[in-house]
Amino acid sequence: MMRAYLVTVAFFALAFSLTSASDPSPLQDFCVALKDSSDSAVFVNGKVCKDPKLAKADDFYFGELNIDESTKNLQGSNVTTVNVDQIPGLNTLGISLVRIDYAPYGQNPPHTHPRATEILVVLEGTLYVGFVTSNTENHLFTKVLNKGDVFVFPVGLIHFQFNVGKTNAIAIAGLMTALITYPLLQLSGNNF
Repeated sequence: MMRAYLVTVAFFALAFSLTSASDPSPLQDFCVALKDSSDSAVFVNGKVCKDPKLAKADDFYFGELNIDESTKNLQGSNVTTVNVDQIPGLNTLGISLVRIDYAPYGQNPPHTHPRATEILVVLEGTLYVGFVTSNTENHLFTKVLNKGDVFVFPVGLIHFQFNVGKTNAIAIAGLMTALITYPLLQLSGNNF
């Protein structure tokens, strides 16, 4: 009797420990987000879905990532975001993209993405990048990246990029969320 009880408890413990910690799988092939809710009937992921029969290729397209943006600001950088607001077809797909332009010695200041892992690839220039762990040790992981190098920032951890070169730098980052949150951090009384 006791053995059957232990087997049952072990089975349920194993079954309940197998959970998914990612976005749920979509219920349909895609859900093109609509800004005007009068043309739709279904809300998915906080957005209203366009009738799939009315979807067009342009709902899955963004053609401005090749444009060099101005970095004449306090940070010396510019982030061009490509998410569900620019490509409505990204809704429910769980991905987005950013292009980051850096002036010489420009930075993408310390920030976090509470719901997204980020993978960064350097297209031009040299970047000093890093992240800090959230455990009690607050371990800092850093690396100097050159053209073609890739670095990953784990979900929710404070991270940064700094152009250590004397020329402009460009990077592309992919994030595992359809709508990027980008809270900058206030550190030591300085608002970066």
